[in-house]
Amino acid sequence: MPHLISERSAQALLALFPTAQGRPDAPSWLVDQLVDAELHRRGIPDAVSGAFHALALNQGQLLKEEYDLSGHGHADGWELGAVLVDPLEFTVFNMRHGFPAGDAALKGMVACMKTAWPSAKVVRIHTDGFAVLLGPTADVRVSPALLPPLREALAEALPELRFTFGLLALTVVEPPNWQLLGPLVWAECERALMIARRQPTEALQARRVVLNGRLPDLRR
Repeated sequence: MPHLISERSAQALLALFPTAQGRPDAPSWLVDQLVDAELHRRGIPDAVSGAFHALALNQGQLLKEEYDLSGHGHADGWELGAVLVDPLEFTVFNMRHGFPAGDAALKGMVACMKTAWPSAKVVRIHTDGFAVLLGPTADVRVSPALLPPLREALAEALPELRFTFGLLALTVVEPPNWQLLGPLVWAECERALMIARRQPTEALQARRVVLNGRLPDLRR
């Protein structure tokens, strides 16, 4: 026999998520959504694509090991590379082929990235955009030489799609903790992908963010 949530919780959920009010199973469906969100925060991969969810990066512990292994930020800064991949006109692809085909394409994209760099962390940073994070636990550093093999693999696996590719070399000087790094990495990946899409360019984008927070000596 299924457990029922209280009337108070059901009403609170519907107030928080009004778009679910037309569903006959709205309260239980929303509970499932909240459970999935918590699993994503804890690093359970996204069921559709197989990549880590953005919540694992923004709110979870995805970068804790990367931070710990870096010695809490070397003198020159904590470093992370990223390969960014975003399919062009993916909405049109879904309209032509259907959402199941779109989901299969996302899974195929992630499979290509994981095959190329098995030790990297692949994150679904937005609906159809991905970042391959090359931190201290990965066995490869970011460079322009990484793109041609990935481009060929994606073209072979998904010939109907075209892609925007981006490269980011991020240095964060004196990060105070790993919790701060997740939202910063996400924002810089999105920024680099937007630049790659608008230019367009596949050049390696180097970014240095200083977080030392030192105050000037007012006694001088």
